[in-house]
Amino acid sequence: MGPNMYLYEKAREVHYQDLLREAEKERLLAQLPRHRRSISRYAAGKLGVLLLKLGTRLKQFELTPTTLEDHQ
Repeated sequence: MGPNMYLYEKAREVHYQDLLREAEKERLLAQLPRHRRSISRYAAGKLGVLLLKLGTRLKQFELTPTTLEDHQ
């Protein structure tokens, strides 16, 4: 019965190590952002708002046809 008990303890230890690795993997995965697409959507949305603001500012400085005629 000695060798069987040794094998049982070894199997239990290996199983315990597997459970620890699985728990660590789950912990690390839980720290990752839930949806990578949401990050890219967020970034694209922020870029879009920035481009709209930039376009509005550039339109303020755009010369209109009447302004060009006044300077000639």
